[in-house]
Amino acid sequence: MSNGGSDMRSLWRGPLLAWIVLMGLFAISLGSAYIPLGHGNVAVNLLIAAVMLAVLATFLMDLKNAKSLVRIVAMAGLFWIMMMFSLTFSDYLTRW
Repeated sequence: MSNGGSDMRSLWRGPLLAWIVLMGLFAISLGSAYIPLGHGNVAVNLLIAAVMLAVLATFLMDLKNAKSLVRIVAMAGLFWIMMMFSLTFSDYLTRW
């Protein structure tokens, strides 16, 4: 007879750990908003956002166990998001 309780614990362990890490990173991001670092706040918050993205992609999207085609599609999506942000930012800079 299989133990259903341990199956449920192992099923929830990864997402729960990812949620705890994301909440910790959110708390660090919130705390950094109250520390006057000048332009360093932007760099710190972008670094925190990159770590959050890595946690989301690795654990919640399960890209570490995904097939190569799924990884390629995820990277293509990231590439196009970066292109859209860079084009939007370049348009914003030309309007000064």
